[in-house]
Amino acid sequence: MRCGWWLAVLLLNSQPALARTGCFDNWFCFKVDARGALHLQAKRPDPVVVTLHSDELKASPVTVQLEGTRSHYLGRLSHAQRFWSSMRTTWTGGRLDASHNDNVSYQIPLQPAKKYPLVQGVNGRYSHQGASRYAYDFAAPVGTLVYAARAGTVLNLKQDFTRGGPDPSLARYANYISILHADGTTGEYYHLKPDGVVVAIGQSVSARQHIGFTGNTGFSSVPHLHFAVYRALPDGGYESVPIRFTEAPLTN
Repeated sequence: MRCGWWLAVLLLNSQPALARTGCFDNWFCFKVDARGALHLQAKRPDPVVVTLHSDELKASPVTVQLEGTRSHYLGRLSHAQRFWSSMRTTWTGGRLDASHNDNVSYQIPLQPAKKYPLVQGVNGRYSHQGASRYAYDFAAPVGTLVYAARAGTVLNLKQDFTRGGPDPSLARYANYISILHADGTTGEYYHLKPDGVVVAIGQSVSARQHIGFTGNTGFSSVPHLHFAVYRALPDGGYESVPIRFTEAPLTN
């Protein structure tokens, strides 16, 4: 899961004036008690790296690896009320100490591989720079079966977006599957069609298992599958890592 969110306002539950809780989707919550102590609490056991920026904390930014349900004390706020209106947070799935197992070879996620050409590879000029430097784009008609490139556990997914096109502002509307690997990295499968996921969060999958269908959602000029392996960074961001496939991709 590659997530970056900068939010200034959280949905707060009804608690005493100073004691408040703000939650981000189904991942984690920030909790402030009546004395201004700030805690970070996971809502699910899966690993996620969270970075918080706040002028109301002496130590900011602060990065925490969440895994399990333990609460993490982040410090005492100088002004609790101002915290909720000015805080910023980013997060990404996976482990902060992830070290990619370079002995692993990946299956090409579209099969047979010789049928689906690689239209953008490593350092691709169109969109494969920065965090996605080591990504691969395979051209495929909408509805082509997508297979897991490596075994792991489904960390997150999205399949209800319908928008797509050659506009970077549409990047947030890509349907995807994120699979956590044994080494703490994640395999990411993007631009899936609406309702194009056949696995569930928390499900274990094996390499070559059918997990979804290609589409054209998000920042996408033609129907294709975007695949890359990512690891979390201390600032709440992420970066792709170099990988090798069991067979050479078909190139145009």
